Amino acid sequence: MYELKIRGTVAEMRKSLAKAIQLEKEGVSLNVPTYPFTFEVDNSAVDDKLKETEALLGSSSSPIVCMAYPGLNDLDITSNEKLPTFVTPGQTYRIATGSTVVLPCRITDPGSFVLVWKRGIAVLTAGPVKVTPDPRVRLLPSPAGTSALPGIPGLAGGGYSLELKDVRPQDAGDYVCQIGTMEPKEITHTLEILVPPRIHFVSHMGPLEVVQGATVKLECRASGNPVPTVAWTRKNNVLPSGERSVNGLSLVIQHADRHSAGQYQCSADNGVGQPDSRHITLSVRYAPEVEPERTTVHTGIGLEAHLVCIVHAEPPPQVLWFKDTTQLGTTEQHAAQSRGNRYTLIIRNVTEVDFGNYSCVASNTHGKARGHLSLTGTAGLAIFDSPSLGPEKEIYNISWSVNSHAAVTEYELFFRQRYLHRSHHVHDNGTIMNRNDRWNSVVITAQGITNPLLPAPPPFPGVTRQKMSYMIRGLQPATTYEARVQAKNSHGWNKLSPIFHFTTRTNEIENMVEPSAQPAVYGVSQQGISFSNHAYRFIATHLIVVIMLPLLLF
Repeated sequence: MYELKIRGTVAEMRKSLAKAIQLEKEGVSLNVPTYPFTFEVDNSAVDDKLKETEALLGSSSSPIVCMAYPGLNDLDITSNEKLPTFVTPGQTYRIATGSTVVLPCRITDPGSFVLVWKRGIAVLTAGPVKVTPDPRVRLLPSPAGTSALPGIPGLAGGGYSLELKDVRPQDAGDYVCQIGTMEPKEITHTLEILVPPRIHFVSHMGPLEVVQGATVKLECRASGNPVPTVAWTRKNNVLPSGERSVNGLSLVIQHADRHSAGQYQCSADNGVGQPDSRHITLSVRYAPEVEPERTTVHTGIGLEAHLVCIVHAEPPPQVLWFKDTTQLGTTEQHAAQSRGNRYTLIIRNVTEVDFGNYSCVASNTHGKARGHLSLTGTAGLAIFDSPSLGPEKEIYNISWSVNSHAAVTEYELFFRQRYLHRSHHVHDNGTIMNRNDRWNSVVITAQGITNPLLPAPPPFPGVTRQKMSYMIRGLQPATTYEARVQAKNSHGWNKLSPIFHFTTRTNEIENMVEPSAQPAVYGVSQQGISFSNHAYRFIATHLIVVIMLPLLLF
């Protein structure tokens, strides 16, 4: 098949091997009377037909291709012209949308043969003529060959490349460069259009509200070429599964709770352009969850005390305060405040009657919860501050401090040798009985000690820290002991301190490894501890030397 654009004279048309003429416009045959027209080379009617063809072509607003086909009687015609071959192989091109691609087509020995670019059945170009009306398509001469293309002055031979600008997804497909030989030769370029990712579906466009315990399924779908990968993340947090990112078109959250709430993001990425992302805000509605900031609050007479409950709830709760079973309103002495999820009861000018048990009760449409607190004037837990390794073999100076708004009148120190394995029995009330263990207890009173406290304690939130030390004698060298202490003021005894471990010096101190100077403190008991009846007591003013070092810390 030959593809011709009638440009020259009738004589040039007659020199072709064409036996039949058909008119095509944009790759589609035109329904023109008397076409296709078949003629013999010597047929004098060809002159008239060619003139008619030229007239038709000249009156068309769009390019019309005159398709000339060899007749059956010409199959025996021979030619000495060398057949061209392709230098350019067919390839696959992966191009991003909006880019420009050049599809090469270079041949050897083009001679008088015509190159045609086609896409499917549509003819894009014929020889040097652009047939398609698409303004994005352009012919580019391939690198110069050894011969010029016939009938095109000044245009070097070697073939034509097809340029396509601003490529679109619909441009994907096969593009064929064909040589118009008796048996057409062709190469095929495949154009694959790379499309940036675009999310076209999100299961929830606005805020999503669910109740606690529900199963939540978030969906996100995206298009693009290659097919994009969808990844789920959570703003400023990990996903409920504990992972930072999960791939998939959906994210399932089982048993949603308040920790599941937040902003979730699905991102689509395929390596082309920038990732696309969407956000889904998840809100979980649930009954209040209450946690006291401190279950025991220590204060003093005349001071201001703050009782704080941390309340989580959705929707926001109503919070009421009670002392025992009496609801507290806003008075000169009592005031309730809230900031975020922090709810505070302020008690001004604390008196003896203010000490006791309090509760905060939070409620919303999904339920109710209560937190319990205690306001007390007793001292806080004592903290040991002596080094864990003593400098002496048989004595150890143990020291501690305690916060108390009232004067501490008495301490009770417990110590014993530490054993690796102990058996314990826990009573129903939470106290611990140690079997086969002997605790030594020492009562240290303030009798005979002057100025155990500086004058009046400072106003809230300052506290008075009081320090005490005691020399324990008759210890074993290179032995580890454990100790606890509690303090008593005008409001009663506080809770026992955490266990503290200390070790006496060995005879060969240079062979010992110096432990940390910080005290080793272990677990805190529940309410107190009962010791075996082998424990014994000493009165500090008669049997021991006691040093009390009161400190005032702010």
